[in-house]
Amino acid sequence: PMPLNGLDDRKNAKRFLHRIVDETCGQEVDWSEDEDLGLIADLKSVFKKTVGQDQKTSEAVEELKGDGCSEASQKAFEAVLEGRRSDIKKALVESASQIFPSYLKDFDWSLKTVLASNKLADIGSAIVVLSLTLKQPDGSIQTKRIELSGQLLDHLVKACGAANKVVRQVSHDSE
Repeated sequence: PMPLNGLDDRKNAKRFLHRIVDETCGQEVDWSEDEDLGLIADLKSVFKKTVGQDQKTSEAVEELKGDGCSEASQKAFEAVLEGRRSDIKKALVESASQIFPSYLKDFDWSLKTVLASNKLADIGSAIVVLSLTLKQPDGSIQTKRIELSGQLLDHLVKACGAANKVVRQVSHDSE
């Protein structure tokens, strides 16, 4: 990352920071050719990280201080962050929800045993029936039922475990 002390070169750091938050929140911002796009990206990242990880404002200000930012720049950042925290949080939630607009509202499972079929006299295998209740973007509720054999259930559990491991690693790395 670039040094964030480039913020000190701004005549109106507060206005500059508000423009960065505007862009973070999805508004179109026209940056002039002489703008330091690296600094803009780094400050957007600091705003997103601070709000996304529910970090205290003082911790973000310490990061700026450690990067050599002046006290005036630190105060400008603190004022903008406090004033726009809810806007940034809303933008982050909307961005995350656009990955997949439906979300899991509830789930239920049951275990069934297949005793026989018309092709085989005696099967005796277990099947898990997983019912997923999804809330759609329009507010409607949709239920999906999935039947899993023991082998597919094992595969699903392993995949979820691997996904959980990645999420924990990413969370740990970003701290």
